[in-house]
Amino acid sequence: MKYLVLLLPAFLCVAKTFSQARPFFIISTTRVYNKPGMSEKAIGVYARGGSAEEIKKLNNNWSQVIVENGDTGFLPSKFLVRSLNARDVYEKDPADFVSPEDTNAAYGNTHLFVTGASVKARAIFVKNKPVIKIFRTNEPVGVSYLPYDENGLVKVGGGYFERKEMAFIPKKFLGKKISFAAALKEFKNTRDAALKKQQAERIYEMSWLESKAGNLVGVQAFRNYAKESGNAMLYEQLAFEELLLQQTQQTIDFKEQLLIFEKYPAVFTIAGKTLPLLFNEKDILEVPLPKKVMEAAAGSYPECGVEITKEYRFDNFKVYHSSTDSLTYIPEVFFRKDDISFSIAGFRIDHQVTEEAFIKKMGGFISYSWLDTPHVYTIPDQDAAAFVFHFKDGKIEKMEYFFYC
Repeated sequence: MKYLVLLLPAFLCVAKTFSQARPFFIISTTRVYNKPGMSEKAIGVYARGGSAEEIKKLNNNWSQVIVENGDTGFLPSKFLVRSLNARDVYEKDPADFVSPEDTNAAYGNTHLFVTGASVKARAIFVKNKPVIKIFRTNEPVGVSYLPYDENGLVKVGGGYFERKEMAFIPKKFLGKKISFAAALKEFKNTRDAALKKQQAERIYEMSWLESKAGNLVGVQAFRNYAKESGNAMLYEQLAFEELLLQQTQQTIDFKEQLLIFEKYPAVFTIAGKTLPLLFNEKDILEVPLPKKVMEAAAGSYPECGVEITKEYRFDNFKVYHSSTDSLTYIPEVFFRKDDISFSIAGFRIDHQVTEEAFIKKMGGFISYSWLDTPHVYTIPDQDAAAFVFHFKDGKIEKMEYFFYC
């Protein structure tokens, strides 16, 4: 289900052509040419906000530049500026991009959408060109320079100055947003086996970016395709995803969640002793389990705004204590034994709880990013905190409790 993104030989030594100069910004829409002159061949196009490095300024008000993907070209010098501001006068971005005012706009700046399934974005200015991220069908990506060569690389991630953090994919995997409804209809009418497989993979990924109803329709279509193509293993794997989507269609409003949490407060049960979510240091001292006490280094802030002064380490969980904030809590617990359990909204979670049981009981509370972090579920708590539950092989593995920054 993954496209293999290969880099062209022309890019193998591209990092060596870069200078250490800070790049210029592109102040307005402009094409980039293979030679200086408006009548020459255009090799790509910039939207406002892109970046380029100037190699040299020519006498005819043109500059030779290195564009974002390492190619060299020429553009009018007037389009290169050291900074952008709200008072700039600039032309509207060309139709090559999706602009903020477009119907399918997803960003506040120019962008495009990924049109392939599981496209690998690589760091081309790093040795061995590692994969930085896998992009999904219909995922929006910020794009400010677009080469006209279909195999040309496009920067879809990373900043302007840290080249090692920039991520690139070929232009052929970028375009305008694909209509989910139209793609689903086309998929159902396709008879060509190879094309149907490609469409099925795209629909599966697209569905996770749709509404929850769209999620379910897409996954069910993909599961039916797995059955029709004789892939029994995939068909069975997708059964859980279908269940997950069915159980999470109706989301409980956050205010209602808080009322439920108030009625059924979150509590731990440790070796028979019940503790609230936030407790006192003396409470943990009374827990009859072996533990190791560690004094935290001064200025230790593993949680946002909370200075940890002492840590208690047990066999399968730990406790943070902050004397400065008068706060003691459990940031992480592994459910490996029966010495600890956790209850939330009246549902008891221990080492025997299955992922299916959790989903059926807590489906209205949870959020998740299935394609990127499957089997990981988040439930928000009041006071800018959250619970994160991790499952492995159908059973609860661990729970984290943290404060948002």
